[in-house]
Amino acid sequence: MNLIVTSAKGLEARASAEFKEIALLSGTRKVSTERSAYDGVVEVEVENPKNVLAFLSDFVKSEPFKVRYMMRLIPVDKVVDTKLDEITQAVKELSQKIAEGESFRITIEERDSPYTTKQLIDALADLVDRKVSLDSPDKIVLIQIFGEYTGISVLFPDEIISIPKLKRAA
Repeated sequence: MNLIVTSAKGLEARASAEFKEIALLSGTRKVSTERSAYDGVVEVEVENPKNVLAFLSDFVKSEPFKVRYMMRLIPVDKVVDTKLDEITQAVKELSQKIAEGESFRITIEERDSPYTTKQLIDALADLVDRKVSLDSPDKIVLIQIFGEYTGISVLFPDEIISIPKLKRAA
């Protein structure tokens, strides 16, 4: 899984089909989607996810009414078991993507997490030796917990695609 697509509950299959259709329009040939055990979540494996997201973003701006089921698209840099030591190790590795002088924020989205948000923030905040900015960070360390496994990303804020926001801007 290198991308998460969210939809309204019960519309995962339609969001999946919609994503595949747009990915194929972008020229991408390798796309696999799988409905998550969690409502409104589709797990995606796609070649070059950032290119697909750039295409999709432009597509939504030019054809806002053709995208009806997808809500958010989130790139995933690494997937690990939901164990604190594995999560901290992955964050240590990925925090290298936050350059000297850049600020960051940790965002945690959890579904069936064995840890509280506070436990996770306490364990992770000191691993990144950069300035914290909760309001306008240069990068977001995004932790997505799905029960037994966790997706971790270090992203620019605009790499998290919100379809409703793009439609409003169009």
